[in-house]
Order: sequence, then C-alpha cells, then structure tokens
Amino acid sequence: MAVPLLTAAACENRVGEFSDGVLARHVPTDFYDAYPGIPSPAGDQVVFADYAADKRSLTVYDVATGVGRAMTSTPGGRTRVTWSPDGSRVVYVDRQSDRHGVWTLDPTTGRESRIVDPGDARIDYPRLRPDGTVTALRYSGADTAWVSYAPGSGRAASVVVDRAGGWVAPVQSPDGRTVAYLRAAGGRSDLAVTEIATGETRTLADDLQVGWDRRVEWSPTGDALHLAAAGLDNSRFAAWRLPLDGSPGVALEPDGRDVLAVTPLADGRVALSVYQHRTTVGLVPVTGGEPTDAMPAASTSAFLPSWHPAGRALGFITFSWRRVRMPIDFDLGVLDLDADGAPAGAPRVLLSEEHEDYGAAWSPDGRWLAFHGHLEQSDDIWLVPVDGSERPTRLTRFGPGADTGEPDWSPDGRALAFSSHGPPSEGNPGSVYTVAVDPVTGSAAADPFRVPLDGFEGYAMGGRFSPDGERLAFYGRSFEDGRVTVYTVAAAGGTPTAVLSFVNGEPYSAPEWSADGASLFYSRNDASGPFQVWRVDIATGATEQVTTGALGALQPSVSPDGRTLAVTIREAAIEVVALGAGTTGANPR
Repeated sequence: MAVPLLTAAACENRVGEFSDGVLARHVPTDFYDAYPGIPSPAGDQVVFADYAADKRSLTVYDVATGVGRAMTSTPGGRTRVTWSPDGSRVVYVDRQSDRHGVWTLDPTTGRESRIVDPGDARIDYPRLRPDGTVTALRYSGADTAWVSYAPGSGRAASVVVDRAGGWVAPVQSPDGRTVAYLRAAGGRSDLAVTEIATGETRTLADDLQVGWDRRVEWSPTGDALHLAAAGLDNSRFAAWRLPLDGSPGVALEPDGRDVLAVTPLADGRVALSVYQHRTTVGLVPVTGGEPTDAMPAASTSAFLPSWHPAGRALGFITFSWRRVRMPIDFDLGVLDLDADGAPAGAPRVLLSEEHEDYGAAWSPDGRWLAFHGHLEQSDDIWLVPVDGSERPTRLTRFGPGADTGEPDWSPDGRALAFSSHGPPSEGNPGSVYTVAVDPVTGSAAADPFRVPLDGFEGYAMGGRFSPDGERLAFYGRSFEDGRVTVYTVAAAGGTPTAVLSFVNGEPYSAPEWSADGASLFYSRNDASGPFQVWRVDIATGATEQVTTGALGALQPSVSPDGRTLAVTIREAAIEVVALGAGTTGANPR
C-alpha cells in the first residue's frame, strides 16, 4: 500500500546531526537559480549546472581541494546532470535544438561528446548504465516510451516500456530488473516501481511535492530509493530514504534547509544537496565598499529597497522564502532611519494586501505609495495614500498574467514608469510603459503609454526616470544570445542608446541613476561568484565595481541626497553535504 509522505513523517526514522562535512559549496549565477549539486559515485567530485545569459554551464568541484572549474564555454541547454557509474564522465541532456541529445563531459579535459542523437524525437532524464547503455524517456508525438540506446547504435532505440506517459525521472535498479520513477498527476507525484519483465507496478509513496529538478536514486544495494520531497502540508523539501519492503521511510534533516537532491555514494554515505538562501537590505556609500546590514538579525527576508523622498525611511519587500512554494505573499515593509541615516527601531509593515505587494515607491511629495499588486486578481500598478486613509486605486488594466514590474516616479510626481510583458498585450515580449498620474486625486490621468523603442528587439525590463525626467533607463535581454544590456531612451520614446552589455545580469529590477544623472548603477556577476553592484559612466562607458563582500549585492537604490546606496544583500549557495554510513536514527514509535 502506498504511504503518503506526510503520514510516513509521523513514524519514520529521523536523522538529525549527521554531517561528515561539506563536499562542495557553490554560489549560483542567477537570482532564482537553485539547481542541485550532484556528486560523483565516489564523492570526490561535484558538478553544478547554472544559467549564465541563458547559457547552461557546468562547473566541477574537486572535493579534496575545494576548487571549482567552469568546464563549458559554448552555449547549450545542459540539464538533468548525472555521472557515469565509474565517475569518469558527467552525463546530461542538451535541449538546445542544434545539440539535442545525450552528452558526456570529461571533467579532466572539458571535452564534450554527444553519445545519443535522437533525431526528431525528444528525450529527457538520461542515465548511463555500466555497460554503456543509455536509458531515457523518449517523446515522439503523443507517445512517451522509456527506451534504451546501446553503445554505437546511433539513433536506433529499443523500447523497454512503451506506455510511460506521466513518468518522470525513471532510473533502473542496480540489478537491471526494476525501474523506479515519479508519476505526475495534477501537480502532485507518486513514487512507483515497475518490474520490467512482468510490468507489475507498486506505489511506494503518494501525494509528493517535488522540486523542478526532479530525480530519484537507488541505494547501491537496490533495497531503497532516495529522493527530495515534501508532504502535503510541509513547507520544506526533506531528504527521504524509502525502503522497498514498505517499512517506514527515513527523513534526513539538514538544519532546516531545503534539500534539492539526495545521492547515495558508493561507500555507503549519502550526499544531500541543500539550498541556503537569505536576503536582507544593506547600506553602502556610493563611493563603494561592503554593504552594512540594515535589518535586525531576526527580521524576515527583505529585498528590493526604495527610499522615502526625505531619506528618513527605507521601503522593501518582505516575504517568507521556501522552495516548496515560491513566495507569492509579498508585503511592503518600512524601516525608519534617524538623522544620520542609521536604522531607528524595528521594521514595520507598510502595506499588506492579497498576494504580491511589490516595489514600494513613494511619490516625490511623500503623499502616495505606488506599487505592483495582484489585488482583484490583477497584475497591475496600484496607488494608495501613505497614511492608509483610502483603499488602493488601480492605475493600469493589464490583468492576470501580464507580469508587470515595480513602478518608479517621475521627478515632478506626475507619471510612473514600469515594464510589463505578456497577455493581454499581444506581441508584447516585454516593454517599457509610463502612466500619467493626477498628484491630487491619485488616479490615472490617461491610459498607460507604451514607450516606443525603435529598433530594439528583445525583452525590456524595468524603467527608471533620470533625475531631470527627460530619459528612462531599462534592461534589455537579447532574444538572440541572452546578453543583458543597459539602455537609456527619451521618456517620450525613440531609439534606445546602449550603454553597456554583459554576460550575466540581474534584470529583476532596473538600472539606477546616480544623483547627477551622469552614471548608472546595475548588478552583474560575470557568471561566477556573487552578484555585485557596478557603476557605468554613461558618456564614456567606463565601469567600476561599487560593492564588495562574500554575500554579494544587487538591486541598487540611490538615496535622495545621492550619497548612499540601499541594496539587496543576498546570501545564496548550494552545499553538498555528506552523511556518514550506517546512520539509522531512532523510530519514535
């Protein structure tokens, strides 16, 4: 009988303090990117996949030295990363159209080789068997099959299971007799095993929540399965060992952090890929340095800071981060500052409406607060009196699914700039808008104006008025190669001017103008290490790094006097932690 994971949690063996040490620690290159690190069978190497300008890159760490090497430099859609059974090669599927197939990477030389070219079919979840056979799910039209490719067989595949619709992450047992997989239905998953010869199927656990890099692993002896999952009401991904004999599962808890993947090692240890994430608001002089955390240590996560027009308070977004459910209940918080610009008192909630309250933007006169909100099932710009005397007023009518960004006020307080993309605006992959606002009534004075970006082809994100209100700054991501470019354009529209381009940017807010309008602040990390804030001189294109520190900084906001940057300080890392062999825990029952 299948055991719901939530029920199993009440009677499982639970392991707490267990760590033999960290095998590898990796800082992902994208703000929301959190793909697991996967160790080799011997636990001597760990591979990570990252997005860098929409180019999936692979980095391999040597556990003995702790040194990681970026192994790939060419564009590709590398994902579903595993290892060959002997640990000599990294195995993955490349989804890029001209490279689609199963590939291997030699971690010593960095040489990539395509070992399966599926032709017109699409394949996913590849695994390399000890005899060189590759198993994978093959999608051909409406049919899904679990197939195998013998070494040197070219595009010829043998169908092992011909009705594999709904299967996710199939993996063959060590003895080759059984396949384990997740069976997806209605946003939930069941863990099942099928005897290949007879087709007999058993469900070991049901109603699982799994991450988007889903995987199942066999123990070396074939008597148990490992995966990262959460139960019905759990807010955290935990590591699970589920015996095939139906006895209670074992939960492995790494200090309350989310587990992204569970990998049994050849020597009996188990490796967990765990996600560590924290954001807070920091302050740093515009001349540069390491930001100082402005939030009390016990505060909830905070990001995307903004300034009160008098410089006496910081606005920010508050939320509770969990990988199980991406945060959708954002609130707008505020932290008061004293005359010297130092935090004064505890943070407080400024606005708490349904779902997302995003991007607190005070009007220049301090009377109004503009924000992105989902009130009334919208995805729009809203305005509310700062004193809360009235309900929010909707300024735009893009509707659900539009993915509208945070607003920015013009210096005269009569317009807001923002970006939006998607429905209901057909042919709108991402555009910059302005909307006129009556500063007395707080209502929209006209329909939103889509700023013409002549000759621009890409995804436009963000919108910030220059100090004189004459120009707008925004990020543009290229459709062709994914590079991020900082642009400026006349507020009324025209041909955008490219200020600079870089490989891996942080386009989740917008470039920020300096107080004199001569330079722009932006965030990038050049596809390695944490994000940092940089400054570019608009006239010359000269750049300099502004923030320093191990945690990184992004989403800069310049104080009204032009002397201080408020930034999001982000601590994000993926650690692969080894558990000692033979740990069993104690059964509470």
